[in-house]
Amino acid sequence: MDNSDVIVIGGGMGGLVSAGLLASKGFSVLVLEKEPKIGGYVTGFDRNGFYFDATGAFIAACRPGGEFYQILQELNISDQLTFLPIGKIWNIYPDLELRVYYDNPGEYIGEIKRLFPVHAQALEAYSLLTTKLGKEFIEFESAPLWKKIFLPFSFPTLFRNARKCHADILHAYFGRDNRIHMALSALPTTLPPSKLSYAFVAVLWAKVLADGVYYPKGGMLALTNALASAITDNDGKIECEKTVDKIIIKGKRATGVVLSDGTAIHSKWVIGGMNLFKAKQMLPDNKPLYGKMHRIGRYSSSLSAVLFYVALPSGCLPDNWPYFISIHTSSDPEAEHRILEEGNMGKENYLVITTPTVLDPSLAPEGQHSLKVLVHAPRADHFQKMYGTGVDMDRLKNNIFLTIKNRTGLDIHSNALFVDQATPVTLMDRTGNENGAMYGLDAACEQVGPLRPPNRTTLDNLLWVGHYTRPSHGIVGSAMAGKFAANIIQSTDKN
Repeated sequence: MDNSDVIVIGGGMGGLVSAGLLASKGFSVLVLEKEPKIGGYVTGFDRNGFYFDATGAFIAACRPGGEFYQILQELNISDQLTFLPIGKIWNIYPDLELRVYYDNPGEYIGEIKRLFPVHAQALEAYSLLTTKLGKEFIEFESAPLWKKIFLPFSFPTLFRNARKCHADILHAYFGRDNRIHMALSALPTTLPPSKLSYAFVAVLWAKVLADGVYYPKGGMLALTNALASAITDNDGKIECEKTVDKIIIKGKRATGVVLSDGTAIHSKWVIGGMNLFKAKQMLPDNKPLYGKMHRIGRYSSSLSAVLFYVALPSGCLPDNWPYFISIHTSSDPEAEHRILEEGNMGKENYLVITTPTVLDPSLAPEGQHSLKVLVHAPRADHFQKMYGTGVDMDRLKNNIFLTIKNRTGLDIHSNALFVDQATPVTLMDRTGNENGAMYGLDAACEQVGPLRPPNRTTLDNLLWVGHYTRPSHGIVGSAMAGKFAANIIQSTDKN
């Protein structure tokens, strides 16, 4: 196999973006993916004429002016993709329902104000603070050193709130009204408010969710295919079913990789786009990937998920069925999280139902629907102990489907043409994510901003990207990590 300027380990979102950007700038790039197909969590598959997304549910910041859109433009693939506005969402809680046409966080807050007029003033103050903190956090990331040194004066909102969890803010504004706490915690994370970084929530509002959320026409696989074309159309190479065992180090510099079959491939740069916790196994002589501040042992991965992929015949969806539905069966997210950490899935669960065919009917036979149910779950090792038998898994599936029937009226058990499933073990095996982690490193207070592992490592010419590193998890966060790595390589090679 020929040597390259850049080797990218892992064909997930961060790896594909970094490879595409570098290939478009004339670098010779080789992507090595251990699975038969690229994409990681951002991909999809077909079953009997029905298309299903593996895990991803929505994309944000993909309209003109958004950060993800800018990446697509730089890759020259923005015209290959059509993003469909998700619009209506339905959030269901034990004693509250929210039906919102989602354009931005302000629309969502407006609906909560309508339901809770007594909290209207507090909701407005919460919204203003969240927006302001998000903007300051974004400005801080690119601020000159002198402004960062004078943080309390340059970024007062950030200084006061950077280390706070979401629960701190919710209690300050809304006391113990748990209904509002729940409504404001419907976010892409497996963490409860007491562990979730408020700064992450603020950046999510200001940067990611500000202009609505979208679904790519053709499914998440369409996005992965477009990113792949940005690599191969610029003479980059993608090799699947190639497992990297070792990263070659000379002195303090990465110079290539060794595959599981013993093949050595040399390069000027190496980008790791996979499980950060496995990096130590790939480095010789127990070399650390990061210094003491970011030593890998101090971090913890997110919880995982169980997924059900359901094919439905025509006529069985209830009226006004939206693309996105979330169901919280618990009124106590803190207790729910503790139960999952212990390895159990009781009656208190968090479900996300997405039905792509509501937006793009071409993803199933005419009039029929493909539907995905994602349920927060324990990490793979705990899950396997509790639900490793077919009987236990069937019982769990039946409980989930009964919850959906009781809360939405959709009877999956009686109507499904077929059901496929993926467990935390499946996610771990297919993607290599630590114990099937849904978000790599979740957005805990001690795992965001400067505390999150950076893209630069302690080794020269070895960078790391994806949802374990800065800026954060999710499609946009992982893509931005890939862009940061590409920028580092381009700027270093110029010098």
